[in-house]
Amino acid sequence: MFNDDPLRIGSYKFSSRLIVGTGKYSSYELMRQALDLSGAECITVAVRRERLIDSAGKNLLDYIDTARYTILPNTAGCYTA
Repeated sequence: MFNDDPLRIGSYKFSSRLIVGTGKYSSYELMRQALDLSGAECITVAVRRERLIDSAGKNLLDYIDTARYTILPNTAGCYTA
């Protein structure tokens, strides 16, 4: 059954129901390409796993179009605030 009604979560409205994670990619460039091809409008970022800047000086947010995607933080593995 296909439902073309937008997904509403609070004040957000999404035409795609697919939510894609940003982890497990071998490079930020590959992640960016996968996000682009997925058609997703909402993506997850693991708060515990990610550092804003990695050891090579690359910033995860440099590879995410924040005007295109709603970022949903994933707090799995976090035990304290």
